[in-house]
Amino acid sequence: MEKGWIASTVADMRRAPDVQSERVSQLLIFSPIEILEENQDWVYVRGPDGYKGWVKKGCVKIGTPTAPKWKVATPWARVRDTSNGMPLGILPLDTAFDGEKRWRKIVFLWPTGERAYVEPKAVIPVNQCGGIRDLLALAQSLVGIPYLWGGTTTFGFDCSGFIQRLFHFTFNIWLPRDSQEQASVGQKVPHFEDLRPGDILCFPGHVALYLGEGKMIHASGRYAQVVISKPDDPYSVDLKSKFLFGVRVEAPPIRTHLRS
Repeated sequence: MEKGWIASTVADMRRAPDVQSERVSQLLIFSPIEILEENQDWVYVRGPDGYKGWVKKGCVKIGTPTAPKWKVATPWARVRDTSNGMPLGILPLDTAFDGEKRWRKIVFLWPTGERAYVEPKAVIPVNQCGGIRDLLALAQSLVGIPYLWGGTTTFGFDCSGFIQRLFHFTFNIWLPRDSQEQASVGQKVPHFEDLRPGDILCFPGHVALYLGEGKMIHASGRYAQVVISKPDDPYSVDLKSKFLFGVRVEAPPIRTHLRS
């Protein structure tokens, strides 16, 4: 099985090897992948969360990426050329990459060969974890990010992509990609009244994060963005009537709190 990594800022994963096919997920730049099959201009890959899909060959480089030392802790981090300061690209939240701290910058190699840097304030060590309060703060900082079917990044989320990204960044754990599978992890909380902040709320075909006091945050197709829904919102009332159960994911021990 051939190894590779993603060389474009965000690579769409498609259900079939066709640009018109459904976007089922996305992969961040520098993500390691396993190449399972090839079809002309496409490769069928498995990402670090175990999810599979077709990716354009132009988004992939063959080989094993170096072990990451940093991950992006802001919604986006601007990448610049070390030689002239010109923009080279953008790293979305949770992008993990190798780099060294030099000249008060995090310096690394851009996929096209240039030596690049991001500001240290935009990153944290890749193995740094947080707690529930960090999870909730991160979620609320992303209000207004557009809704995107199949989206898993700060350029656009779908409901389960939003939940998966929140938990991976905060706890360094991969939840399943799809809402149906996310409903099967952790401890089930049958009653809405027993939910705690940080629990995942499961509805038919939809997931959200519970903030407490009846409020939830989710990537909403109805509102086309990440929104906080209050208990008395008509949509919240409608959703609550379809509530299936909550899921409580046991977080690993906190190494150190993330920046909020």
